[in-house]
Amino acid sequence: MGQYLPMTEKEAKQLAWIHSNKFTIPDLYWKKFLPGKTFQYACRVLKNYASPRKGFLHVLKPHKFMHSYYYLTGGALRTLDGMGTALVRTTKYPVKINPYEREHDQLVQEIRIYFEACSDLDNIVWLSDFEMRSGITMEAKVAFQDGTLDIPKWRDTWARWRNRSDRTPDAYFEADWNGDRMTFTLEFEHTPYSEKMFNRMVRNLEYSFPNAVRMIVSANEKNSVRMMRVLQAKLRESQLDYWMFSDMECVRTQIFKKLWSFIGDSDL
Repeated sequence: MGQYLPMTEKEAKQLAWIHSNKFTIPDLYWKKFLPGKTFQYACRVLKNYASPRKGFLHVLKPHKFMHSYYYLTGGALRTLDGMGTALVRTTKYPVKINPYEREHDQLVQEIRIYFEACSDLDNIVWLSDFEMRSGITMEAKVAFQDGTLDIPKWRDTWARWRNRSDRTPDAYFEADWNGDRMTFTLEFEHTPYSEKMFNRMVRNLEYSFPNAVRMIVSANEKNSVRMMRVLQAKLRESQLDYWMFSDMECVRTQIFKKLWSFIGDSDL
């Protein structure tokens, strides 16, 4: 394969998923791909992927008491691109992990893992914040998965999509829910939003994703209630049914149908 790394189809699919999120950590990799194995086994697999023999992953460990962050090497990206397994804008540069966003991004990945394992949602096509900021649209990702995307043409025109919005949600995805094909945005409120952030979020979601259901997950129940109260005053009556609210504890402990609260369900 010349410039390509020896890689199985199973490895390629796992690496494509990792890259779609920018990075992974052992706990998330274990939950997504090896829930029936031990955590130690998942760590060994990742270390093997990062070994010189495989050369799939770089490792970043900011501190001895912090997580190890695994992200794809240039060789792995070129191999996935050559195999047609991952849609990537460029294979030249590795990703950069923002130290101020790591924890937020980890929790968004945890929500994604839960949704993708959820029996209430089928045929999910997930577009991460990282992918949207890389110029990937839902239309491009669906066409790529269907094998109909003209990748060279897409790469030539990606720049005009890059700044079409001043803000992206944490994820945008399609799924079958209750027999219907629907689109959703996911916004994770890691720390309480300011007035400015509330206004930017509402403006962007209503303008850029007018037909999507907006799922808002807050770090805790208190923040989720605050989110609903603030948005109740900002949203038009006709828009209220498009917004669903939950918190991380509910995501971790409840079934999907019982996760969500809606403005108007009860007095806020």
